[in-house]
Amino acid sequence: MSHTYKNIQRALRQYATPERKKKIEWFFKTAKGQYGEGDEFIGVTNPDIRKVARQYKDIDLQEIELLLHSPIHEDRLCALILLVNKNKQATLEHRKDIANMYIVNLHYINNWDLVDLSAHYILGRAIADDIQPISILDKLTNSPILWERRIAIISTMYFISQGDINPSLNIAQILLTDTEDLIHKAVGWTLREAWKKSPKVVEQFLIDNYPQLPRTTLRYAIERFPEEKRLKFLRGEF
Repeated sequence: MSHTYKNIQRALRQYATPERKKKIEWFFKTAKGQYGEGDEFIGVTNPDIRKVARQYKDIDLQEIELLLHSPIHEDRLCALILLVNKNKQATLEHRKDIANMYIVNLHYINNWDLVDLSAHYILGRAIADDIQPISILDKLTNSPILWERRIAIISTMYFISQGDINPSLNIAQILLTDTEDLIHKAVGWTLREAWKKSPKVVEQFLIDNYPQLPRTTLRYAIERFPEEKRLKFLRGEF
C-alpha cells in the first residue's frame, strides 16, 4: 500500500455521509459570522478518522504536512492525529522536526478540536524538552488570532501533567481579559486541571482575580470542587 496523503483522503471519504456533514457543520459553528465560518467538512466521525490514522501510521512527515494543508477539516484532523502519534514514539531529534513542522503550519490548526488534541502533546512537550523556547508562548498568547491564543494556553497542559502549573497561571492571567468565549473555556479548563495538582494555589488565583474572571472561566475552573465550595465560589464567598 502506498502511504500518501491522497490515499488517506480517499480512505476518509469512504466514511463520509451528508447527514453527518450537516450535523458536524452545525456543531462547529460554520455559519456566517460564527467562529468556524469557512471551515469545510465532509462528515466523518472521530472514531473513523482515528481508524484511518492507524492504517497509515507509517506515513512520512512530508505527506502529513500535505494532508494538513487540506481545506477539509477531517483531513487536517487526521494529519494532526498522525503527528501526535508519531511524536509520542519519536526520538528527541525526530520530535524537533515534528515541532518545527507544527509551528510552521499553525495557520492550518484553526479550530478548537484541532488545537486541543495537539497543542500540549507537540508544542507543550517540545518546550518542556527545550526543543522550542518558552518565549513562543508569549508570542502566541498575544496573537490577534484566536486559535493561536488557544494553542498557547492548551500547550501548558503538558507542564501541568509534569506537575508545573506556573506557565498555565501566567498565561491565564493575561487571557482573563480576552473577549472570546472559546478562550474563556480553554482558560477555565486549564485552571481546572491545574487545580488537581495544586488546589490551594489555584483557588488563591481565582480569589485574587475574581473581579475580572469571565463567568465561563470560573464555571469551568471550579467544576470539580466539592459542591459546597463550588457554590461559595459562584457566589463570591471566600
